[in-house]
Amino acid sequence: MKFRNALLAAALVMPAMAGTETIIETPVVEPVQKKLSGLISLGIDTNYTGRGYVISHTVAEGDGSANAALKLNYDLGEPGKWTLGSTIAYISPLSGHKLYGEPTLGGNNIVAVHPEYGPLTGAQAGAMGQTIGYKNIENQFTVITEAKYTEEKWNVAFGHNFTHGGLLGVMTKHFRKRSFSNVNEAFVQPEWTPYKWLSIGMKTSYSFQGMEGGWWFEPYATVKAPIIGTPEDLTLLGTVTVGMSASYDYFKDTDHACANGPQAFFVKVSTPWFVNKNFIITPSVSFNWLGKGGLKANGHSQAAYATGYEGHVPFRNFGVVAGISATYTF
Repeated sequence: MKFRNALLAAALVMPAMAGTETIIETPVVEPVQKKLSGLISLGIDTNYTGRGYVISHTVAEGDGSANAALKLNYDLGEPGKWTLGSTIAYISPLSGHKLYGEPTLGGNNIVAVHPEYGPLTGAQAGAMGQTIGYKNIENQFTVITEAKYTEEKWNVAFGHNFTHGGLLGVMTKHFRKRSFSNVNEAFVQPEWTPYKWLSIGMKTSYSFQGMEGGWWFEPYATVKAPIIGTPEDLTLLGTVTVGMSASYDYFKDTDHACANGPQAFFVKVSTPWFVNKNFIITPSVSFNWLGKGGLKANGHSQAAYATGYEGHVPFRNFGVVAGISATYTF
């Protein structure tokens, strides 16, 4: 049971891969012995992340994010076969909400960069309906509903992901000119667990509202091993996850920013520490690299072009993100 809870905690605060959004997953390698189980988690990270991207300092006007999550699982019958899961997660930047910190040019604050007319001041942008303040990163609210089938060496989950705000919300408003920042996705996630210490899987999401008509792929592999204790009586667990984020037809030619293809790559190390059988503290660190999609967004940053400051880009080419979370399981 301790080993199962360790995997719960280790998977909880994976780097989000485009607005989690924090991806909140619950690999189950042992049958769940009770009908209803779940967890509550609170965490903090040194940078705001989304589907592998590490958001730049200028976009968030600072660094860091806080997150909270509640996850419930209900077993439908035979332990370890069909379960229903529901996750509610909230992510908030720990700093400003002015996109690029309102960069200046000629003593005037730029609140928009028009693709034809260039940088606009507040009065100009307001007259043209081009203000971008409302397109900045909002606090993110995510609801994930899923059904999951588990066998001894594999499992598959499928369901629905609703996201309001976050990086996906910015993309919805900025690229699709929506007045709302909601994204709805359907997903399927098969996972192979040939050994208790190894999980290999891929989450495939299809967006049908907001950034509609696009696909997002998130393959990953996780290895884990006890550092202190045994799987039956665990004190400290070590996990390493290697993953990437890639899109197909998610971005359009008219977006003039992110390109489809590889978006980001990451390696994450975490060490869940079992304070007792229900309370877990998980420090972590991840190393994130941009793929060609994110690199194109940085290369086509209109704010960087308008101000001549190369730091006015949406993502970090490379970022190290440290975090810590406290999880209570029940």
